[in-house]
Amino acid sequence: MVAAILVPIQPSTGFRGKLGPALDNQVAAGSVDRLPSMSECAVHLELLGAIVRVEGEVTEWGKEKGLAEGVAWSVYCSAAAQRFLKWSHLAEAHKGNTPPLDVLIVWHAYMLNTAAYRQYENQVLRGRMGLKGINWAAVHRRIDENNRFNISAEEAATMNHLPFPVDLLGALKNEEVKIIDSASSSPSTNFDMVAAVQRQLKFAHKMHDAKWLRSPFAAQILETAIRRYEMFFTLIAEHPGISLSPTPDIDLVWHTHQLSPKCYGLYSAMKANGKFINHNDNVGKPVLAGAFDSAKTLFRERFGSDYQVCYCERCMASRAPGSHITRNDESSDCSGDSCIPQTCSNSCKADCSGDSCQNDMNAAIGRALVPGDHVRNDESSDCSGDSCIPQTCSNSCKADCSGDSCQSENI
Repeated sequence: MVAAILVPIQPSTGFRGKLGPALDNQVAAGSVDRLPSMSECAVHLELLGAIVRVEGEVTEWGKEKGLAEGVAWSVYCSAAAQRFLKWSHLAEAHKGNTPPLDVLIVWHAYMLNTAAYRQYENQVLRGRMGLKGINWAAVHRRIDENNRFNISAEEAATMNHLPFPVDLLGALKNEEVKIIDSASSSPSTNFDMVAAVQRQLKFAHKMHDAKWLRSPFAAQILETAIRRYEMFFTLIAEHPGISLSPTPDIDLVWHTHQLSPKCYGLYSAMKANGKFINHNDNVGKPVLAGAFDSAKTLFRERFGSDYQVCYCERCMASRAPGSHITRNDESSDCSGDSCIPQTCSNSCKADCSGDSCQNDMNAAIGRALVPGDHVRNDESSDCSGDSCIPQTCSNSCKADCSGDSCQSENI
């Protein structure tokens, strides 16, 4: 399936300019056993968007080559797995440097199988990578507002020591890459990396389709997800003999945490009485369904709140103090996360069609994640007079707004 491509838009200087330094400061100031931050979860969503985009580009290349559906992506992933194995043994990797996107995709999927990855780090690499995980600030700098993962010419020049071309898709198009078998594993590991990437692609599409970073409630969504993840982890620690399955928002934070293996391992030990909580993404649907039902029941009993939460704009606005809006997840057309998204998350009602929203996505992100950096709808280029809903409410909440007096939560 070809991924939808966002139309070109101007990045928010507030978000894109401040997020990178904010990430560096959070990592420097926070303890190593901390929870993931909102910024880290946001960049993880950016990375998932980049993965969806490159899958679409690879699929297009496969069509041009006349390859059967899915073959081009399998070829790409197989080559990426070979390249990851080479990269992981380099001093470059051990210094914590960010690899090309294809290698990052394999590394990302590998780390989300926590026990298998720790075994690879400790037994094969002898701990040389130090369980450092992804450098979120560096990843953020490479991904533009169109989900394109960029490596500048100057940066590419510093990678000339790599034993392979920096741009894998370009190398495949130029027939510079030779695929050896399926490259799912090697003598140094029996873990099927290609299958892991395929499994994680489904989650990437789910997060991409949710469009949480495009929501004017992005900050509340991520803040709520982190809080709910902490509650979910409490349930895991309190019920070690019961399999529990997360909701999509909790799963996003859980994945983000695991992509910093050292932090995750220490947090797991702290919360679970010294035990390491494994994450297995290769579980059958019947088992997952039972684990989800168990989590839903335990969550309600332990915390007295719903396990499934809808983050569509209407539901988010309805939760604001004083709101009289009927929540989608209390109506017949919404159940949990099934109504995400029903309408354009920017509420512009103009020039929107599916993924092609003319509103400034990054302005919404910046408004949500950067305190004090609000962008009003009536100051944007695509809003004039009555065509903007609401005309002056910077929260785009559509709830109890009159002029500059917004009754919704100030984000």
